[in-house]
Amino acid sequence: MDIFSYTVILILVISFLIEFFFISFFFFNQNYLSKENLYLLIPIICFIGWGLIGGHAYKFEFYCYYGAGRTILTNPADLYKVINYFYLPSFAIFFAFTFSLLPPIPSFYAFILFNYITGVLFILEFNKILILMDVKKKEHRFLFLILISNGAYIWLLLYGNQTKFLVLLILLLIIRRELQYRREGKEKNRNYYILNYGLFIFMLGISPYFVFLLFIYVFQEIQLKDLFKKENVEIYFIVVLWFVIQNFTFILYPSQIFEALDGFNLPGTYIERHSPFYLKYLIILTAAQMQVLIYLFAVILTIITIVLIHIRRLNIEKKFSFFLLAYLFFGVTPVPELVAHICLCFVLLLFVPLLKQDFTGYEFIHKNKVFLIGVISFLLINYINFLRLFPIYIEAFGRQIFIGVFVAYALITLYTIMILCLITLYKKKNNIINEDQEPERDYQN
Repeated sequence: MDIFSYTVILILVISFLIEFFFISFFFFNQNYLSKENLYLLIPIICFIGWGLIGGHAYKFEFYCYYGAGRTILTNPADLYKVINYFYLPSFAIFFAFTFSLLPPIPSFYAFILFNYITGVLFILEFNKILILMDVKKKEHRFLFLILISNGAYIWLLLYGNQTKFLVLLILLLIIRRELQYRREGKEKNRNYYILNYGLFIFMLGISPYFVFLLFIYVFQEIQLKDLFKKENVEIYFIVVLWFVIQNFTFILYPSQIFEALDGFNLPGTYIERHSPFYLKYLIILTAAQMQVLIYLFAVILTIITIVLIHIRRLNIEKKFSFFLLAYLFFGVTPVPELVAHICLCFVLLLFVPLLKQDFTGYEFIHKNKVFLIGVISFLLINYINFLRLFPIYIEAFGRQIFIGVFVAYALITLYTIMILCLITLYKKKNNIINEDQEPERDYQN
C-alpha cells in the first residue's frame, strides 16, 4: 500500500475515534476523555499502530467475503462456489447488505475502518469486563489492556483483513451482559435470551468452529432432569429460530448444507503444511493423517465441552476461557493463527481473579511473581509468532534451519509455562479458600 492509502486509513480511524468519544459523552454519558479514562488511549493507539504497520496488504480474504455478498444478492444457490468461502450464509448476507453494496475499492477501505472500529470497541469492552470482575485500579486494568492490544496477532489479523475482532467483540459483549446480570441480581427474561442468542448465532456464521461454545452457553445452567421444561424448550426454540432466520438459504437450497459441511473439512485439504500451528515446523502430517487428527481433536473438544457443562460451579466466562485454552491445542481450522488471538484474550481472563491488587512497588511484584511470569509468557506468545511470518534462516549444524523450528519450540515452552502458572495460582487460591472454610466447620462442630 502507498502513502496515500496509509493517510486515508489514518484519517478515517482518527475521525472515528473523535466521533466515538463525542457520541459516548453526549448520548451514553460516558466521557472516555476524562482523566480517569485517558489510560484507555494508549492501548487503542498501540492497536491502531500494529494495524498500520501491517498495511492491510493481503486482500484475498476481503474479496472472498465481498464476492460471497454479491453472490447472495444475485445467485444465492452458488454461494459455496465462491472460492474459499466456508462460512455460514449469515455472514454472506451481512456482507450483502453492507460492504458488497459499494464498489470494490471504497468497500475495501470501509471494511478496514470497520475492523479498526471493532478492535477499539473490543478494547473498551474488555475494560468493562475487568471492572465487573473487580479490577478496581486503572493501573491494573491498563496492565491487562496493554497485553491484548499488542502483538503479532493484531498485525496478522489486520494485515489479512480478517473479521476475528468482530467475533471477539461479540463474545465479550455476551460475557459482559452475563456479568452485569449476575452482579445486579437481575433475572434473565425472554428479551435477554433473544438478544444474546441472536448475537451468538451471528458469531457462529463467522467462526462455525466455535459451535462447542454454543452448547456450553445453552446448557450452562440446565440440569439433565430439566432438559424438557417449558422455559428450557423456549431457549432451544429461540436458538433454532435464530439459526433458521440468519441462514434461511439453507431452507431455500438444502444442498448448501452439505456444501457448507464440505467446507468444514478444509483443514485437512487446504493447509499447505499439515500440522497444528504450535507444531507446524516440527511435525508434518499427510492430508490423511491430518483428517484423522481432526476427528480425534473433535472428540477431545466434545469431551471437554461435556465436562465444562457438567461443572456447575464455574461461571460462564471461565468455561469459555478454559474451552478456548483447550481450543488453542485441539482446534484445527484452515488458518489457526487467526483464531489464536481470540483464544488468548479469553485465556487472559483466567488470570484476572488471581491478581493480588492490595500491594504496591516491590511487594506487588513479590506477591504476584507467579502471576507476572504467566502474563509475561502470554505477552511473549503474542510477539514470538511474528518471527514465523518472514523467511528467516539460521546457520546451525552445517545447514540452514528455518527460524520457525525454534519458534515452535519456544511456543510449546511458553504455553507450558503459562499453563503451569495458572495451575499454581488456582491451586494456591483453592488452598486459601479451604483454609478459610475450616475454622467455620470447627465452630459449627
